Amino acid sequence: MTRILLVGPLSEGTDGGSLPPYLDVLTAALRRVGAHVERIGSTGIPYDRDLDAIWSPSRLLLAAGTLADRIDALVATQPIDVIALHFGNLEIEQLLPVLWARRNQSASWPAVVIHVHTLMPTLFADHHPDPSMQRAVHAAPAAADGLVYFGDYARQAFASMVPADMPITVAPLPTTIPPGTLPAQEGAVADAVTNLSAYPGPLATLYGYAAPWKAPRLLIEALSRIRRPLRVLLAGPLWDQPDLAGVRLPRPGHASVVGVSRLQIAPTYLAPADRSLLVASSTLAVFPYVAHRAFQGSGAIADYLAHAVPVVATDVANMASLVSSAGDIVAPEDPDRLAAALNRYTNSEHLTRRASAAADRANTFHPDTHAAACLALYARAAARRRSKARRWT
Repeated sequence: MTRILLVGPLSEGTDGGSLPPYLDVLTAALRRVGAHVERIGSTGIPYDRDLDAIWSPSRLLLAAGTLADRIDALVATQPIDVIALHFGNLEIEQLLPVLWARRNQSASWPAVVIHVHTLMPTLFADHHPDPSMQRAVHAAPAAADGLVYFGDYARQAFASMVPADMPITVAPLPTTIPPGTLPAQEGAVADAVTNLSAYPGPLATLYGYAAPWKAPRLLIEALSRIRRPLRVLLAGPLWDQPDLAGVRLPRPGHASVVGVSRLQIAPTYLAPADRSLLVASSTLAVFPYVAHRAFQGSGAIADYLAHAVPVVATDVANMASLVSSAGDIVAPEDPDRLAAALNRYTNSEHLTRRASAAADRANTFHPDTHAAACLALYARAAARRRSKARRWT
């Protein structure tokens, strides 16, 4: 039995970022396929609400050092084969490889496998610019014992910096809706779905945090061009913050008129039951994204494709390879082509074809499929680490 210490943000509270739902699903799936998994990690985005700012560099390093100490204690007292490390743009876990390098870990240290959630963490690139620290953080994947990519886009981006003999795998992110999750019956998302049901047209949805690579302005421009009505719901934290959303969106609870369509937001964190309701209610998903140096692919797409909901997305990062025949891919920053693609989903024949293709690919995004690929990679990384240890001793 492979013994895994899964290091990444925990699900304490409801605003801990987009990684905890994935890590919860991954943990359960790894256990189902036969692994022993322990969890440890941070408990939220390092953001001070009183100061309305990311933590100071000293606070970030102190918190990461405390987490590193706790991991050291576990490694010293428990048999662990692999540390599976997860961090996105903001999580303090991105500092752990830097601290481990400074501590000169012994040859008996477990294999470290990094799941590549971001191409360029932003803590020390944007929020607290520090070129030296950013270089150290960015170099972490090259020093790992294995890498899990979520698409070929990230694999190709890191190809020149990763040793040729490093074990890697490409495993698309799975759905983060646990099997058997019932749709929510109340809450902001349920209210928005109910409100939009009063209007005509297919329901197109997108969920997740507002982020620089998400372009609601592009979606609004496309909606102003379509010929037949759609209902559109953007759900997730921060869509009501114009400086983060990139545009002023309708006030929550109100379905604004855009051309012949209706647009509403539900700026709230989506628990599994909320995501289940959103996906079950959706005719299609829409992902109007733009290129960004940190963005390597969407995880939310998996929730739709795993449940046979077709996707319209812009051709950014790994979107085209994820969607494949289960939707339509259009050029980024082209509202006319996005409008044309959305128009096609008011045609029942086109919708049926794309939904059928999504159903055929649904198993690709099942948590157990993803976990099996990760577990096989962990075994290869642990073997590589043991081989190195023998050479060192």
